[in-house]
Amino acid sequence: MRFRLTPRLLAAMLLIRPLSALGAQAGAHGATTSHTIACRGYSTLTPSGTVFPRAAQADTASFVDPTVHRAEPQRVRLGCRTYLAPFVAIDPHGASITIGHASNLQDNVTISGRIVIGDRVSIAHGATIVGPSTIGARDGLPAFVGFNAVVEGAIVEPDGMVTHLAKVSAGVTIRRGTKVLPGKWIRTQAEADNEALGKVVRVTDADRAFMAGVLHVNNSFAAGYTALAHTAPRELRGAGRDPGHSDFNHAADAPAFRGVAKPVPSMHVRVIGGVEVKDSWQHLEQQAGRDVSIRADEGEHFRFGAIGRLGDHVTFHALEHSNLEVGSAVRFGAHVVVHGGADDRPTDRDITRIGDRVVIGDHAVVFRSKIGAGVQIGAYAYVDGCHLAPGTIVPPRTIMIKDKVVGVVEW
Repeated sequence: MRFRLTPRLLAAMLLIRPLSALGAQAGAHGATTSHTIACRGYSTLTPSGTVFPRAAQADTASFVDPTVHRAEPQRVRLGCRTYLAPFVAIDPHGASITIGHASNLQDNVTISGRIVIGDRVSIAHGATIVGPSTIGARDGLPAFVGFNAVVEGAIVEPDGMVTHLAKVSAGVTIRRGTKVLPGKWIRTQAEADNEALGKVVRVTDADRAFMAGVLHVNNSFAAGYTALAHTAPRELRGAGRDPGHSDFNHAADAPAFRGVAKPVPSMHVRVIGGVEVKDSWQHLEQQAGRDVSIRADEGEHFRFGAIGRLGDHVTFHALEHSNLEVGSAVRFGAHVVVHGGADDRPTDRDITRIGDRVVIGDHAVVFRSKIGAGVQIGAYAYVDGCHLAPGTIVPPRTIMIKDKVVGVVEW
């Protein structure tokens, strides 16, 4: 996930300041509010609520998608301006879970056991946090856990990062200023602290700008979806429009099936925003497993050919100003993440494309890449910034970045 140090991102980095000191902030429609946002109170999660506190306005509320799975919600506390995306699963298992201010849990994230998530923490699509774990801190610097990563009984300090498909085992602390590389398994404190062992590097200014950009977008989602909850709650279920009116996604688009744009709140698939599907919504439902999220509310032009098979817990999303195209008869395994974003090629750089008849195995991640027809990507593989020729086979647990094999997923 790449962000340039644009003026907007530099402004977003103001999120790194203490929340009590924040002045103007982005509101529900990308505008700013002039008053200081008091982010001190916590709300208790409820079995079915979407806006917390219930009467809060868009510039202070937290938003919880209606599809979020909530076990023992009375044991879960939410700060303000936090966003919980479709099909997040929360289960304290008799303990407690606290999610701090201005944080976000993205699609198909699972958190279970005793968990403390601090302020300004991003838990990306498909990640799993198992308690007892602590990510970030109250009023701390941002922290990040990447796509399909796992943190199990560990601590990630503020200004720490666990990147995509990495794993951190029990008893380990990822210290501030440390980034775990993709696919690495941190089993000892020495592996977490010693860069010479090849599993961690230092967090850079570009990484910090990236974390600030993720926070900006997801804080905007908390505000935008709260506004939808107040004005058009029917759009929050099944296939519905995105909030729009933000600095990264202007239009509030509705999904289109067979060329007809309309809300379908009865769908069990969550389809949001500018998604165009060649098939009927009924056919998509038939081919999709449980907890499938297709969310075009940041990047906003998604096009799907004839639907193949979507396994359980599949997520589609894209960075701002990028598009996603999926061909026909593609088969996605369970827990796959496909994420759009700009690559570094001179043409079509803002399009992530999956060709016809591609097969992607369970828990694999495809990020800002172009995948030719008939490609097979194995389970737990990570493909980032690649252009794969038709018929390419990527073995399970392979890490490919910019068309080069750079390692394996170690767990």
